[in-house]
Amino acid sequence: MSKKEKYIDDGHTIFNMDVEGLPNRREKRPSVGLTRKERRAMIIAAFQRFLPIVFGVILCFGLAMILIYIWLS
Repeated sequence: MSKKEKYIDDGHTIFNMDVEGLPNRREKRPSVGLTRKERRAMIIAAFQRFLPIVFGVILCFGLAMILIYIWLS
């Protein structure tokens, strides 16, 4: 039988671990050039658009929990 060599980690990579989308692989996005007022208006518009949906989902989960509570008690 041959003697097994002791493995010494020399730091080289066996497999390419570069995956698109990881933080170190992201390219810089070009600046849109918005003013502070425009950016704030965009954020407020996004909240106005998506908050009713979020509240609807929360309301449906709450209703489901109430119905399950009534059904199991």
